[in-house]
Amino acid sequence: MRVTTLIATACAAAVIVSTGPTHAAEWKPDRTLELIVPTGPGSGVDNTMRTLQMILQSNKLVDQSIVVTNKPGGSYGVALNYLGQFNGDAHRVMVQTSTPLSALVVGQLNVKYFELTPVANLITEPIAFIARTESTITSGQEMAKRIKADPSSVSIALAAARGNAYHIASALLAKAVGADIRKLRIVVFNSSSEAIAALLGGHVDVVSATPGAFLPMAEAGKVRFLGLASPKRLSGPLAQVPTLKEQGLDVVFDVPRSLIGPRGLSAAQLAYWDNTLRKMMQTQAWKDAVQKNQWEEDYKNSAELAKSLKAEHEILRDVLTELGMAKGQ
Repeated sequence: MRVTTLIATACAAAVIVSTGPTHAAEWKPDRTLELIVPTGPGSGVDNTMRTLQMILQSNKLVDQSIVVTNKPGGSYGVALNYLGQFNGDAHRVMVQTSTPLSALVVGQLNVKYFELTPVANLITEPIAFIARTESTITSGQEMAKRIKADPSSVSIALAAARGNAYHIASALLAKAVGADIRKLRIVVFNSSSEAIAALLGGHVDVVSATPGAFLPMAEAGKVRFLGLASPKRLSGPLAQVPTLKEQGLDVVFDVPRSLIGPRGLSAAQLAYWDNTLRKMMQTQAWKDAVQKNQWEEDYKNSAELAKSLKAEHEILRDVLTELGMAKGQ
């Protein structure tokens, strides 16, 4: 079952999280906004945040300047610890995937994550497996065949931590062919762009990443998409890329893109971000970015995201426990 479907089901039974009084005083930023990226430049989350910066500024949706700060390392721990220094300050938000939730389960993160403030979920992205054009691995099926014969025979690069969505997708592919997921050869980089650089240099065999940022490389003939871990084919530039399910591999997994803020943000501060982000998503520039990057819109406000994160954490705990990766096993 698709993970997002499980999350939606679990959310129905989750406890509603209050964001404060309905009629809170209006808030707006009075100094530079800082958008924090927990990976290096060139990653999918970096692309998301820089797209956000560009659209908010070019459409004059904020009155203050905006900077993007990259804080890679520690399974998002470096960025989360940095964010945690600014309690109550809504001038800083961090973009994230499911990486910190997975990192909590596998014991890679020493942060009081659920004390931070969920702001909004923007999109989800499918996960792709990518190889060099000249690679003898020409499809997801061929990759799975080699992993079945020897799980360590294919080096899989990903960002930015073991146990995250890209690792889970790789493990699910191995599991689909009965291979031992503990023997997968996983190589971790600070960003997907670093992983792609290693791929082009011949240092790794395959990259597990979201495809949007690497479409130009595919169009230039430098890389090949082996398959997508999505329930159906995408439209646009990726319409010709088969899903893993089409190739006989029961692997469906996607990556959310959400914003999280420091502890103690007020209802008025969250209302500002909710209003601003909803306006942004109505712009033509945002619609163009969604199409260009092959994103899927999946907006959730702060309260909805809070419920979703709690439910997703429990689901990832179940999956990672089954895969033998949860802390304490």
